[in-house]
Amino acid sequence: MTTVHSSGAGSSPRRRRLIGIIALAVIVVLVAVGIVVAVVSREEPSAPVPPPAEHQVRQELIKAARPDPRCAELKPKQPSGQGEVRIGVIRLRGHCLISETVLTTEAAAEAMLTELRGRPDVVAADRTREVPPATDDPHPATEGQPERQWALDKLGGADALRALWPDDAPEIRVGVVDTGIDQGQAEFGDRVIGVKNTELGRDDYESHGTFVSGIIAAADDGTGMTGLAPKATLLDAQYWRDGKSVGDEGIHDEIIWAVDRGAKVVNLSAGSSNTSLLRAAYDYAELNRVVLVPAVGNCGTSPWRPWPREWSEVDKKACPEGRNEIAGQADQPTVVGVGAVNEDGDRAGFSSANRTVMIMAPGEDVLSTCVSRLAGPRTLCTGDGTSYAAPMVTGAVAILLARHPEAAPADIRQALIMSADPVDVARGSRNDEYGYGRLNVIAAAKYLDDHPPQPAPVEPVIAAATISGADHRTELITTDARKIEVQQLDGRNQTPTAAFSNDGAWFAATDGKHLTVVDTANGRQQSTECSCSGVAFGPKNEVVTVTRSDPMRITRYDPYTADWVSTTDAKQGGLTGYTVRAVAAVRDLTIVVGASRSQYGSHDDLLGIGKDGTMYALATSGDGFGQVAVSDDGRWLVASGVPTCAEDPRALRLLDLKKRSAGEYPPEQEWSTLVAPVAAASCATTSLHFEGSTLVAGWMAVGDGVRVACPKPDESLAVSGSLAIKPFAPAAGVRQVSWTDIACGAAGVWHPEDGYQLQLKPGPSSPELHRTPKSYSLISKQPDGNGETVLADGAETVLVRPR
Repeated sequence: MTTVHSSGAGSSPRRRRLIGIIALAVIVVLVAVGIVVAVVSREEPSAPVPPPAEHQVRQELIKAARPDPRCAELKPKQPSGQGEVRIGVIRLRGHCLISETVLTTEAAAEAMLTELRGRPDVVAADRTREVPPATDDPHPATEGQPERQWALDKLGGADALRALWPDDAPEIRVGVVDTGIDQGQAEFGDRVIGVKNTELGRDDYESHGTFVSGIIAAADDGTGMTGLAPKATLLDAQYWRDGKSVGDEGIHDEIIWAVDRGAKVVNLSAGSSNTSLLRAAYDYAELNRVVLVPAVGNCGTSPWRPWPREWSEVDKKACPEGRNEIAGQADQPTVVGVGAVNEDGDRAGFSSANRTVMIMAPGEDVLSTCVSRLAGPRTLCTGDGTSYAAPMVTGAVAILLARHPEAAPADIRQALIMSADPVDVARGSRNDEYGYGRLNVIAAAKYLDDHPPQPAPVEPVIAAATISGADHRTELITTDARKIEVQQLDGRNQTPTAAFSNDGAWFAATDGKHLTVVDTANGRQQSTECSCSGVAFGPKNEVVTVTRSDPMRITRYDPYTADWVSTTDAKQGGLTGYTVRAVAAVRDLTIVVGASRSQYGSHDDLLGIGKDGTMYALATSGDGFGQVAVSDDGRWLVASGVPTCAEDPRALRLLDLKKRSAGEYPPEQEWSTLVAPVAAASCATTSLHFEGSTLVAGWMAVGDGVRVACPKPDESLAVSGSLAIKPFAPAAGVRQVSWTDIACGAAGVWHPEDGYQLQLKPGPSSPELHRTPKSYSLISKQPDGNGETVLADGAETVLVRPR
């Protein structure tokens, strides 16, 4: 078998072709942020870190952002403007960091930058440049035969590295910011779980990202090669559009995308300028505990055969500032900068030696994967470059995180530094050629085992919303009992209606004149005028409102901006004269409660409004509908009666929306049934929500019935319980069902994912409403059941945020 070499990340024309000018890269200054105070070089200090560029990133906006897979799905705007200068922009939209490009002329560039940097939602704005490509050559692997991997052997061997990955390890996602990963490469199977773009880099450099990914996570299956972390999953963060590099503006965008998609470590065998855009992306990753591993670049000092002693034009293009130049993104305090060594453990001649080098890893004549179409599903290449040393460290980081998922980036950097095999310096010291030394994966794992990291502190988050007082003040309540007033609402005009989205990411409230949307990740609020009656969230978190008009009007808003999206007029047919409020939205239906009067008296209709405006009568109640809840999967809908104990005990009406939507509208029979808590002994429902497919309800109970569930009831007669919802046939009468998890004295119970429990406690009863509480308190209980924190007291309405 003939082995064809290729060169990574900007090396000279050493052999026939190159695979990696892209690897200019990245790395720390002497000591990354938060790393070791005790690590002090005994050598002459390296050159000081240059001062940051004039234009800083806006840290308060980065801290307000939150990783969210849905942020990664927001489509960036097409480049706006015209001209030869490209300006990259990062904006905060809701809790998402969104990248875009603005085109302008050289004459107008500075004025445009000044204007963009002054906007309140702009995190960073800077000029961007293109990044040069690289090349590759393939050869086929032999089925059933593992190939020699000197690099893997130097790092301990496949068996020893395999043993470091725990059987119960969580999923470790690795972001690969590069030219793209070939999903047809058999070494990856189905472990490429996300792709930013869809077309690989073309021509001579299309295999670069696939090569990098193989070093990290090629399958451990006895054929071809094995990656350091074959159980890791990959996020293909391509900085390419239509097969061509978009340079700087792609790289920072892909880092943000990878963080939003849940990456724990990101490999950067790619070059970028030291812009405020890159610094913002790095800060976002560090803040969200994501480790960044870039290559330091291929601008080494040693003449290395067959390099000429005088640099060629190719060298000058790759390294315009000369030998050992510092790549723009390498001057960052929160990265693990990687240089390359050869099989003898010596620094590869092409590997840059400068202050950005933190650690060395195999990067010369290493084996990895190339695009499959070039030589079949097991295509392999050998290559040189710091581009290929960086993924060695990235694979090591994935192993460390599999063992200690709670580790922060500073913990990982510390473990790598203190376990590296030093060259010409004492352990814990560094020099510009080898950094802190050669990568030692097994020693790094032991160091982290011996120095276990601390889990991240739990930050307060929004837990609930309350409406209280004579002016119906609407407030958000955090888990540390802090209150945030919802803006632009006047409760004296109309009691506000409010809702959380099903995933808890958004809150919206309206007083009939204004609609305010709150991003629960950071508390940012945006308002717009809206003649709304009721508010809900759709399946994609669009805000859905109803306007009391004839015909009834459904209006949708973008939660990220509170901008109008669309309006649909209901086709009411014979149904007119409704006073309405939106209460839920599921699939293609907006669920609305409509109150109407007829010759037979007043009644409530539970209505569904389709995307085309068609109105469907889902259920009717002469007593009226109070609360309405929809399960997370959109199948089950439950509605309670109005919150009063003045009438007979009330049942909950349960609808199977999947069955309802499968037939003709309106059907001859409602696909619903009535269920009653504790043997029909309930009166007013106090809370109603789903946790998965389990309905959790709170209610006030009549005296005889409460003793069925609570042999020693307290004076409040409040009860809460759970009911697992299963398929049912329509029924005219009340079904007898078995409620579980009965909590006596609680008017509602919620179980957030963090293990805490929230309980709704009733206040004094209202004589007018026959034992119905006039107010409620919300109590937070610790996971062990000990200790209580009063989050809210004396609220007339409490909404708990799903989490």
